[in-house]
Amino acid sequence: MAKAPNNSSKKIPHFVRNISLLCRNFQQWGNLYNFLHCKKNKPIITLMVVVLCIGAILGVKFVMAKNRDQMTQLKTARVKGNPKAPIKIVEYIDFQCPACAAGANMIKEFMKTHPDQLFVEMKYYPLAMHTHSFISSYYAECASRQGKFWEFHDLLIGRQAMWSKLPEVKSVFDDMAKELGLKMDKLEACVNDEKTKEFIMKTREEGDLLGVKSTPSYFVNDKLIVGSKNLESELSALLSK
Repeated sequence: MAKAPNNSSKKIPHFVRNISLLCRNFQQWGNLYNFLHCKKNKPIITLMVVVLCIGAILGVKFVMAKNRDQMTQLKTARVKGNPKAPIKIVEYIDFQCPACAAGANMIKEFMKTHPDQLFVEMKYYPLAMHTHSFISSYYAECASRQGKFWEFHDLLIGRQAMWSKLPEVKSVFDDMAKELGLKMDKLEACVNDEKTKEFIMKTREEGDLLGVKSTPSYFVNDKLIVGSKNLESELSALLSK
């Protein structure tokens, strides 16, 4: 019977290799200790520390700048009008709310007649009482990340009476996205992303802290106005001055 050749005499035992590696590590740590405690090397060590600190500071600044740019892009995607306008409106919206649709159409008309006087920023305030309020906010936000917030906003508002009564709206919102030429794979990933949902909830919580309790709620030059009829009265008064 043929046997496998015995090569044990040619192999270095594992415990010998391990001891060798351990000794080598001790030697490396010893060299590093001697290097750090040698007075001649202090200028080099100081330079290394300075370089590492500068690198860390630049890294932090880069990350902060990137996050700031991303937040700026998210915000500017949901604003329209003249940034220097005397009347600034921040709206907290639920896309399934009929009064929000009426308010959105009214603001649109005011902006047509007074384009230089108004600046609008939209924020999400989905209500649990509306079946599709959250998913419509997810789709609107994901459309904004492809530069199509207001186009998707207008479709949601214009067709609210149709989709708000449906038991399932994903296919309807997908059709709207295709109509606007959005990248569907990117949209799908965004809608299902937990970070998107967290972002929507943060804007709602922000509204809670500011005293928002229902939709539509508006801040006109930092003054809380509740309801589209009250908004119409406030804007009419401001624009008549």
